[in-house]
Amino acid sequence: MSGSSLAVPHRPRLLLHRSRLTSTRPSRSTASVWVVSSLLLVVSLLGIVTAVGPAAGADQVAILSTDEDDHYLEPGESTTIDVDLFAEGGHDDDGVVALEFVAEYDPDVLEITDIERGPWLEQGTETTVHAEGTLAHDEGTALLEQWRDPVAGGATGLDTVATVTVTAHPDAPAGETALEFGETDIELESEWPVPVVDGPTTVVIEDDEAVNGESQSADAADTDTTDAGGSERGPVSDVMAAVSEGYGSLLVTVFIGLSLAVLCALVVVVARRTGRIS
Repeated sequence: MSGSSLAVPHRPRLLLHRSRLTSTRPSRSTASVWVVSSLLLVVSLLGIVTAVGPAAGADQVAILSTDEDDHYLEPGESTTIDVDLFAEGGHDDDGVVALEFVAEYDPDVLEITDIERGPWLEQGTETTVHAEGTLAHDEGTALLEQWRDPVAGGATGLDTVATVTVTAHPDAPAGETALEFGETDIELESEWPVPVVDGPTTVVIEDDEAVNGESQSADAADTDTTDAGGSERGPVSDVMAAVSEGYGSLLVTVFIGLSLAVLCALVVVVARRTGRIS
């Protein structure tokens, strides 16, 4: 009788201990959550690699800019503007083999009456450069296709890529209008995409009375800035500095941040399913 009375108090303890072991043992649903979490993490990492791949394919973005930020014209007046291109291509001497230069403007204020290629695509191994231009004034667009034949490794560097002749409409009102090149398409030998950044280019239509009454050309000519070291810095350098400060790492930062957020959410879900947090 004493033996049976001693065995009874220990059974609830044994059952309680067994229930604790059972509750801490991973269930099938918990294992499924871990599998799904791992798969989502792998997909997130693949997304980072896929998104960063095109950005890493080129050493840096291509930059288009004019020698001056602002260009001044009277109604009916024309001027030629050189457009410079800075591009270092991609890795392993992956140069630019072709490009479609695109200039966009307001056809009610300006007109591009001529467009010619510059020597930019001639850089690198000697080859033949072909060019074909299209003026579509009604659409406010001028196109200039250029390509190397043979490609011979492509071209890189800084030089003039195109020269456009711009004419202000005879009835153009005084004010500012934009001349943009951001839709330009650049092709590397490896066919990696190259982001294109165009510097701010403004055409100022001057008032005839203001031009006759004041001398503004002298002030407009001095548009360069000077950095702390005393050297002159033009618009191309300004755009390059802005790009190097954050553009290259923007995609990487965004996708890494999204992946970390997904991972944290998965950890919370798993912790709740296992009972580690309420």
